[in-house]
This record gives sequence, structure tokens and C-alpha cells, in this order.
Amino acid sequence: MKKIAPSLLVLVAALTLSSSSNAYAVCDGCVVAAVQEGAQQLSAELTSIGSMLQLMLTEIDDDIGAIGAKESGSSVMAANTQRDMAAQVQQQSEMDATMQQTELPIDPCATSGSNYAMQAVHSVNMTATNYRPGGNATVSSAPLSKALSSFAPSIEASRRASTSIHEAAYCNANEVALGYPGCSTSSMPDGDANADSLYDGAGMPGKDADLTFTPQEIEAARAYERMSVDPEPPQYVSKAEANTEVGKLYIAMQKAYQANVSSAENTLNNLIAARAPFPGSAQLISDINSSSDSAEQYFNANASPVAKSTGTMSLAELEDFEAGRRWRNPYWQIEMGAVADPTKIAREQLYTTAFMADIDYQNFQRSQHIEVLLGQLLAVLERTNERPVLEAQLQRVHATNAR
Repeated sequence: MKKIAPSLLVLVAALTLSSSSNAYAVCDGCVVAAVQEGAQQLSAELTSIGSMLQLMLTEIDDDIGAIGAKESGSSVMAANTQRDMAAQVQQQSEMDATMQQTELPIDPCATSGSNYAMQAVHSVNMTATNYRPGGNATVSSAPLSKALSSFAPSIEASRRASTSIHEAAYCNANEVALGYPGCSTSSMPDGDANADSLYDGAGMPGKDADLTFTPQEIEAARAYERMSVDPEPPQYVSKAEANTEVGKLYIAMQKAYQANVSSAENTLNNLIAARAPFPGSAQLISDINSSSDSAEQYFNANASPVAKSTGTMSLAELEDFEAGRRWRNPYWQIEMGAVADPTKIAREQLYTTAFMADIDYQNFQRSQHIEVLLGQLLAVLERTNERPVLEAQLQRVHATNAR
């Protein structure tokens, strides 16, 4: 731009000279040549300025185009994002509408059992440990309470305790008819010697199975456990005898014996505790009765007398209820069949799943029976193999005459 000013001055001077006729008179050829040269230089400068302006305008156009392209790209991206979001919202709305049209009615009872299952399991664990010697489980029968909580006496004393327990509550009809001393008619005949006391609850012949035991049924089950596992536990020696060398050996053998027998006792204790009502079960029954009609009808038709009369339930009955309230419940099948627009495949899968759950629970029940039998076999083998050696050592202890 600085080069343009001198050229303009030359141009102005040339025009001034050309406007005067007198100037041409005195001008010679060099002046004309200078004017022509200035004009040419001015033309070149103007051409250069035009090229520069054209280049600047081109660059401005390019910048404007780039900005426009960026804005266009951003607009396209935003439009694509908005379209994708709209498509996702529409797809989710269609899925929600489909689920609302085809889903089965929500059954509060479907989750109520799981809400109490852990509480029931903890209760079973604590109750089972209280059945061990030294536990605080209460027993109303005085002979049974003494036999379960006192230290083991001699074999003869243990046998007399077994007779006292039986005569107090468990004489059968034959024993009453024969006039056995101390026997009277019992509502739980042979409750201390019949396996039904462990699985179904002690009672008269023909009695239906109870999965929630009364306190009397629990005591009968514990009396059966004592009689079947170890009715004559190893005798405790006196303090003086325990201080002797043979006494110490006897105690070591006694604990080895108890270690194996306790395996059988543990299985039976857990089984009995699973049939005792657990805290919080009253609220569970309330939830069942306030849920779907099919669950309430099934409970009313199949609940144990204890669950109906006391409003409490055991873990065993809770598990049986959860396993059976679908597949074994005709009210549930009617209710599910009346649901509006469920797909046939989903319904068939639901029925199959419910049936498989029931089969799994039956297998679980069988495994419990097998565990009890294995525990009792272990106890029998232990008594057969180890008890004679233990008794022989006891005679050596007595022979010391330590008192």
C-alpha cells in the first residue's frame, strides 16, 4: 500500500501537465515518456492491488466455507444424535408397552418367602446349637430334661432314665394293656422310639405330617434322637479318678467317642430345629394371607395345624410352601391361566420351572433322610467298635479304688 502514493502523485502531475495546452508546447519527448512510464507503473500497481484483494477475498471465502462446513457437520451430528435418542426412547416405550400387556400379575408372596428365609436359617442354627449339652433349650418333661442336661451316669442309670422318659409320656397301647408300671394312655405312643417323631411329628397312628412342631412334638423328637443315637453315653468319672493316669486315658477315649457321635447328633439337631417355629414367621403368614388369592387358598388348605392355630411357621414348612404353592396348587394354575394375553411359551416355561423347583425340593428332603440314616449308622458303628474298649478301660479305672 505504501508504493501506491508516489504513483498517484506522478499520475496527478501528468494529468496536470496534460490539461494545459501550453505545457505540450514546451514539453519535450522525455516528459511524455515519463508520463507514460508512470501510467504503466500505476497500472501495474493497480493490478497488484487487485490481485491482493482477490487473494484476500478468496481466503475470506475459504474461511467462511470452513466455518459453514463445521457448523453443517455439527448440525448433522446433533441431528443424528437426536434421531438416535428419539429412536431409543421409542424402542423403550414399545418394550414397556409390550411388557405391560404380557407380564403376569405381580404376586407379593413371590418375594415374601425370601424376605424371611435368612431369618429362618439363622434361627435354625441357633436352636440346633441349644439342643447340645449345656444349651438352654427348655424341656417340660422332667425325666427327659435331666437325661439331656445332666452328666452321663452309669449304663444302668442311663437305662433307668430311658424307662422313666418312656413311661412319662410315650407308652404304647400294648404296654398299657399289659399293665406296665407307670404307663398310661399317651397321645404320642412310642414317641421316643419311632422315626415319625423326627420327620412328621409324634402322634397317634394315622396322623398327618406336621412340618411345624408343637413343643411336645419337639420334645418327642429329641427323646427319639437320644434313644436312637446314644441312649447310654459314656459315664463321667469322679474328680479323683480323673486325676489318675488311667482316668486321663479314659477321658481321652471318651472325647474321641463323643466326637464321632456328635456328627450324628448334629444332623438330627438341625432337622428338629428346622421344624421349630422361628421368630418373624407370624409376619410371614400375614404377608401370605394378604397376597394373591391362590397363595392364601393354598396356605389355608395345606398349612400345618400349628401354623394355623398359632400363626407361626418353621423353616421346613416355609420351604415346603415355597416349593408347592405353584405346581401343587390348582388355584395358582387357574389364576395363571386367566391372565390376559400371556404368551404360551412363557407360561409353559413358568409351569416347567415351578415343577422343577418342586422336584428339587423333594430331592432335598430325601437327602435329609439319607443324612440322618448315615449319622445313625455312624453312631452304631462307633458304639460297636469303640465302646467295648472304652468299657474295659473304665473297669481298670474302677479297679484303682480311687475315690
